[in-house]
Amino acid sequence: MSGYFISPAGKEVKKLLSFLLAACSLISTISLAYLISSTIDIYAIIDTGIDRLNRDYLERKIKRQVKLYTRAADSLKISFWEKLEIRYIDRSNIRRYLPFFNLYILILLCIIIFILLLDPIYKAIYSLPGTAIICFIFSLTPFFLLDVLGKYNSEVIRQKLADFISVLSRWCSVRNDIFFAFEKAAGMGSFIGEPLKTYILDMVCQIKYGVDPNEALDILSFKVDNPQFKDFIINVKQNIKHRGDTQKLLSGLEEQYFRLNEEFHRRRISTFRDRVVLYFITFFVPIISYSFITSNDKIFHFYTSEPLGKVMLTIFCIMYACGVLVTSRITGFDY
Repeated sequence: MSGYFISPAGKEVKKLLSFLLAACSLISTISLAYLISSTIDIYAIIDTGIDRLNRDYLERKIKRQVKLYTRAADSLKISFWEKLEIRYIDRSNIRRYLPFFNLYILILLCIIIFILLLDPIYKAIYSLPGTAIICFIFSLTPFFLLDVLGKYNSEVIRQKLADFISVLSRWCSVRNDIFFAFEKAAGMGSFIGEPLKTYILDMVCQIKYGVDPNEALDILSFKVDNPQFKDFIINVKQNIKHRGDTQKLLSGLEEQYFRLNEEFHRRRISTFRDRVVLYFITFFVPIISYSFITSNDKIFHFYTSEPLGKVMLTIFCIMYACGVLVTSRITGFDY
């Protein structure tokens, strides 16, 4: 046992050696890290990683859009889910503000609104069918908001279309290439503005990734969803197909859309404003109805307690739901 005995002095020396070894290891690690960091640009690596993630996300997004919109452009049947994607996600350009926003999140928001409204609305009218109908209609508020946003984007693009064509015409005088003009015009973001800038940049990226130019133009046309813009895209596609004079075409379209825009202002045509007014009136109806029901104790008792009153209240709710459906179909008319 005496061979294994270590004196107190030996223990102190051992602790000191361990401390020195740990200190040397720490100093060498810090020195090596400093040398590496001084020769490598960490910020450049982080920026490169973020750019790569953005490119990968953009590439996946473009491939998905190409598959989706090419099917639509070929007049093939598309699913109900894909129609919702086109109408509410792409046309509203909501992903510019919320990059990862999708239909799953949209439907989740609707479900949350439905659940939150169940209790207060039931306590207000004491009718289960009426509560379900009203909660369902109000739970569709995110869809209505995205629809209005999509229509707003269409209206903004219509108003700026003549100016945008004027910019394209000037760039085509530099080089007779419509896609060169698109790319340069999109670079002037302060002039074009949103949402057209995002749509044009997406189209330019799609072409750079190897998408057929005609298909890229079709995708752009589906995103904008404006009759005047669709007419513009058709003219551009025909000009590309027959190798026409691009600058002459754009000059003619510029004059045409300036006159059309003047006519819109003269007649004060705005389906976007009409749509907003109709939605506002539609959502204001339940407030007026509730005020009427609670204005008198006898009326409130009749509609919430009497069997005939409950049936009538349910019928009124069904009629209101039909009115909302008709309103959405009416506001779907463009021009």
